[in-house]
Amino acid sequence: MKAWTWWAAAVVLAAWSDVASAGLTCGRTVVLPGASKSEVLAKCGEPTSRRSMSGGKASKRRGGGSGGGREVWVYDLGSRQLVRYLTFDKGRLLGIEFGGYGG
Repeated sequence: MKAWTWWAAAVVLAAWSDVASAGLTCGRTVVLPGASKSEVLAKCGEPTSRRSMSGGKASKRRGGGSGGGREVWVYDLGSRQLVRYLTFDKGRLLGIEFGGYGG
C-alpha cells in the first residue's frame, strides 16, 4: 500500500508541474492559455502595463477593452520574480513568456 501511495503522489506532482510550466500561477490558481481576459483579471489582477499590437507594432494603451486584436499584458511583480508577458488574441490568452527579473 505504501508503494502505491508514493507512486500516486509522484503522478500528481508530475501532472502539476506540467500544468504549472504551461500556465501562470496567480496566488493559488493557475491561468492557462485559452483563458479570457476577464478570467485572467479575476485571477491575477490588473497588469503592470498593456500593449496593443497593431500591424506588428506595439502601442501603449490604457484601459482594458476586450478588443479583437492582439495585446500583451505585462506583470512585473518586483525584483525577486520574473516578469510575465501574457499575449492575448481576440480576447483569449494565446501564450505566456517570462523575461528577466522585475524592477
